Amino acid sequence: MGVLWEVVQTGLMYGQKRKSDTIEDRVQALEDQLQLTQNTLRNLVKKIEEIHGLDIDGDGKVG
Repeated sequence: MGVLWEVVQTGLMYGQKRKSDTIEDRVQALEDQLQLTQNTLRNLVKKIEEIHGLDIDGDGKVG
């Protein structure tokens, strides 16, 4: 239960910080999160391609 409570508290603190940020700070944070998400997806597709030997993203190569 301790780990779950830490996640909840972190989320609450993040929400409070977001309210105090400027719109520019919030946009930058969203852009940073988007970049991390895109990188994660690229790495996931690459790994799935390597495991299954398929060209999932259509770039003409596996991995």
